[in-house]
Amino acid sequence: RDAENTMRELAVREGIFCGVSSGGAVAGALRVAKANPGAVVVAIICDRGDRYLSTGVFGEEHFSQGAGI
Repeated sequence: RDAENTMRELAVREGIFCGVSSGGAVAGALRVAKANPGAVVVAIICDRGDRYLSTGVFGEEHFSQGAGI
């Protein structure tokens, strides 16, 4: 769930059209960064969002819920 929500937020807020794997990587990196203030945390965007268009994870219903990073 966190991976999909983060994936959508990356698309809306940052213009990064990535997939679920990247959303999971960024969600994990955000958790690590929150637990370690001042640390340098890196996440690799390793897939593209176009591969998920047919799955519905980028449907309008998800964006109206206001899920966020």
